[in-house]
Amino acid sequence: MPRLGVHVSSAGSIINTFERAKQVGAEVFQFFLRSPRAWKAKDISQEEVEIFKELKRSWDYIMVHAPYLLNLASQDNSLRKKSVEVFLEELKLCDLLGVDYYNFHPGTAKGISDEEGIRNIIKSLEEVFSTYTPKHTCVLFENTAGEKGDLGKNFEELKRLIEPFKDLKVGICIDTCHAFAYGYAINTVEGFDAFKKEAESMVGIESIKAVHCNDSKVPLGGKKDRHEHIGLGYMGIQAFELFLKDPYFSNLPYYLETPKEDDWDIRNLQTLRSIL
Repeated sequence: MPRLGVHVSSAGSIINTFERAKQVGAEVFQFFLRSPRAWKAKDISQEEVEIFKELKRSWDYIMVHAPYLLNLASQDNSLRKKSVEVFLEELKLCDLLGVDYYNFHPGTAKGISDEEGIRNIIKSLEEVFSTYTPKHTCVLFENTAGEKGDLGKNFEELKRLIEPFKDLKVGICIDTCHAFAYGYAINTVEGFDAFKKEAESMVGIESIKAVHCNDSKVPLGGKKDRHEHIGLGYMGIQAFELFLKDPYFSNLPYYLETPKEDDWDIRNLQTLRSIL
């Protein structure tokens, strides 16, 4: 059975994430270690670390999402250096806390070719993993929607990014909205089967470790990252039925990243559970 959850706020303390996840009935959850649009990290005390580790014993598949500011593909050496530093800092903390997954957007090729951007991402991650090898936390590459400069938008690019690190703890997180917006017709049986076959041939289906569960505000191939509530976007309910009832994908953790409005986290979880 899939484990269904949400993205929760870590405002106040990372300890608060557990209660916030419980309040909406989540079985798994994701959070940021710092503001996603800020370089400066929040101070986390040793006491918080110990409490988090203790609470974590009762939870599986906790995920941390890297800040949006990171760009491992950048041609700007200072930005790329800062991105590597923050990535490394957060990965070490995730490993210390016992966080299962550290998820990140591979990067954006601004002012350079996709080819050069991919080389920069690989170089950046070589710097990370040559400095620190996580013992517990698995690093997940998230597929992107294919907006201008987006890298990791299809399985061909994801294969190139992951291959140099296949002997380390790495994998893929599939964002359903991003996949659909890029052009994968995962809301039809034929499109979903083709998506899965491409994943199998390019990266191996077992490399997919988690799913960001979002409907899309843009139509198929719209190439914009715009999340919508489950069943209310262009993807519709069938896309989520195909994922949740698939022999492989039905065993993965799912994380809602839908708009934070009123009680919509609870309602979206109910919609997903009604499918099951």
